Amino acid sequence: MADIQNLIKTINNKFTNNDYTVSKIYKDEPILKTAAQMANFTPPKYREMRKLVKSSPGFYASDTAQIFYEQGKFMEDYTDDYQYNGEFRSYYPTYQSMTDQQLRGYFSWRTRVRDGIIDKTSLSFVFVYIYELLMQIGVSSAEEGFYKIKNFWQIYKDIDPKINHYIKLWLKDYVIYNGLEKHLLDDFSDMNLDHTILTLINCYSHSADEIFSALNSLSSYNLENSRFYKLYSDDVKHVVYNVFAELTEYYNKKRKNSICEKFFGKIMTNQYVMFNSAVFYNHEIHKDCVYEINDVCKYICKNGKWTYERFFFFKDKNKHIGELLKTIDFIMRQEYDFKSTLKVDMVKKVYQDIIQKVIGELLEEKKKKSVPKIEIDISKLQNIRKTALETQNKLIVEDSEEITISDVPEAAAQVAAAVQEDAANLSNIEYEFMKCLLYGKDYSDLVKSNGLMLSVLIDSINEKLFDLFCDTVLIFDGDEPELIEDYEDELKAIIL
Repeated sequence: MADIQNLIKTINNKFTNNDYTVSKIYKDEPILKTAAQMANFTPPKYREMRKLVKSSPGFYASDTAQIFYEQGKFMEDYTDDYQYNGEFRSYYPTYQSMTDQQLRGYFSWRTRVRDGIIDKTSLSFVFVYIYELLMQIGVSSAEEGFYKIKNFWQIYKDIDPKINHYIKLWLKDYVIYNGLEKHLLDDFSDMNLDHTILTLINCYSHSADEIFSALNSLSSYNLENSRFYKLYSDDVKHVVYNVFAELTEYYNKKRKNSICEKFFGKIMTNQYVMFNSAVFYNHEIHKDCVYEINDVCKYICKNGKWTYERFFFFKDKNKHIGELLKTIDFIMRQEYDFKSTLKVDMVKKVYQDIIQKVIGELLEEKKKKSVPKIEIDISKLQNIRKTALETQNKLIVEDSEEITISDVPEAAAQVAAAVQEDAANLSNIEYEFMKCLLYGKDYSDLVKSNGLMLSVLIDSINEKLFDLFCDTVLIFDGDEPELIEDYEDELKAIIL
C-alpha cells in the first residue's frame, strides 16, 4: 500500500512541477485515486439530487411521494455503470431511503433495463422502477408507460412472482387514471367478473351455453362435476337457462330486487385510492371525470378524490347460485329416475315450482319429437286412401295413463324436518306472533303486553329464519308486517 501511495505522490509532483503551473496560471489537474477510493466514489449528480430536499423548505417528512417525484424527474435521463452486489430492502422504497452505493446500484440496474437487459435484483429496486413509470418518469406518453410496465412485468414475474398482485392492480389503475382505451383492461380478473354478471343481467340476449357457463363459474356448487350432468349435459343446460330466465322475470315482477341483486347485492359506491400501496405523487389535481368500464362498473373523480361504483365481490364462490344449481340437479335426478340421488338441505318453493315447470315442458317437447313423422307419397294417388287408413290404424292406441310430474317427496320431508328443527329457535313470543300473522289473528295485545317494538321483533324473526329460507320471510315498511307469499305453506307446516 505504501508503494502505491509513493507512486501517486511522484506522479502528482511531476504534474505540479511542469507547465501546468507556468506563470502562476492554475489548470485542471488529474486527481489520482486508489481502487479502494474509487469504489467509494460518488458522482456529483447524486449529491445534487439529495440537495433538492434541503433546497426545498416546503418539503416535510410526509411529502415522501413529492420528494421522490422531484428527484425522479431530476434523475430521469441519468445512467450509471457500477457493480453493486448488495441488497436493498425497504417497505416504501425511495431514493432517500438508499445509501450512495445503493443509489449507484439502482441506477446502474435501471440503465441495463432500459437497454433491454432485465436481470434479478432487490425487489425494492424493482418497485422504485415501477413507481417511476406510474408517474411517467422516463416515458414520453401514458401509453408508452403502460406498455413499459406491462412488458417489464411479463418478463420479471418469472424471476420473482411477488410482483404479480401489485402490478395487476396498478396497471388497472394506470389505465383508468390516464383515461386509456378500455380494451387494455381485458386481461384483469375482476373485469371478467363484471362481464360474467353482465351476461346474467342480459340473459335474454345470450345462449344457454353462455348462461350456464356464467352461473357455473360463480357457483359454490360445480354442476359440471355432477354425474347426472355428464350424461344429460344438453338437458341440464336447457333447464338452467330457462329456469334462470323464469326467475329473472319472476323477481322483476314480484320482488323489489332483481335476481342478480339477490345473488350479488346492489351496486355500491365506495371511496377508492389510486395506486394503493405504491409511492405515487399526483403533481397536478386530476380533472373531474367518469371512467365507465361497463354497465356495472365505473370510476368517478371529483375534486381530485376517487370513488367507484360496482357490485361487491366476495373471494369465495357464490352460495346463492350454488343453491340454485344444486336444486336443479336434485330435482332433475328425481324427474329422470336417475339411479344416484342427491341430498339437499332445503328446496325453496319458488325454485321447485319453476324448475318442475321447465322440466315438464322439456320432457313434453322431447316426447313430441320422438313420435315418428309420417310422410305420404302423393305421386301414388290411388294408394292415398289405403295408406291413410293403414296409418290411422297404426296410430290408434289405447288410452294410456296420464303421466304426471311427481312431487318431490324427499325434498318435502327434508324441508319439514329442517323447518321443525329451526322453529325451536323462535322464542314463545315470536312463535305466537307468527301464528297471528299466518292465521289472521290480532297481534297488537301480544306486542304491547310484552313491551316490544314491532320492528325489533320482526328483525329477530327474519334473522333466525334466514339460514333456513335463505331469504327474508317478513316485510315491514313501518305500517303492517307482511308475509312473503312463497313461504306461507312451509311456515304453516310448523307453526300450528
